[in-house]
Amino acid sequence: MNQPAQLQMNRIALVPAVVAVVCALPLATASPWLLFILLLPAASITYVLRSGVEVDDDGLIVRAMFGSARIPWGRITGVLIGKRHELSITTVNGGAVRLPNMRVRDLPRLYEATDGRLGLSAEDAG
Repeated sequence: MNQPAQLQMNRIALVPAVVAVVCALPLATASPWLLFILLLPAASITYVLRSGVEVDDDGLIVRAMFGSARIPWGRITGVLIGKRHELSITTVNGGAVRLPNMRVRDLPRLYEATDGRLGLSAEDAG
């Protein structure tokens, strides 16, 4: 694996945030006290652009809106599926790290990006 694989939210999710900026801009510029209205679309844009999972030869880098965690392959024991179909990575110390924007439907993409290192078979992922 030469280039790290990035599993992120689809960029089409930026459209509602940009529309919100355009709609809020006239109101926000009417008074300096209303500039805070632009914080919500800015937070949404930041979340879409930042959060995701990067897969490389050394392990996974899980990026959330605030902070990131590098998990080497040797510390990963498997994949955990939550009640709302969200995915988490379980580690050797018994902890779990949630994979932002990843759901059960993304298991084939995750399997392909990790080259099967998560202990999933192709049938389990598909």
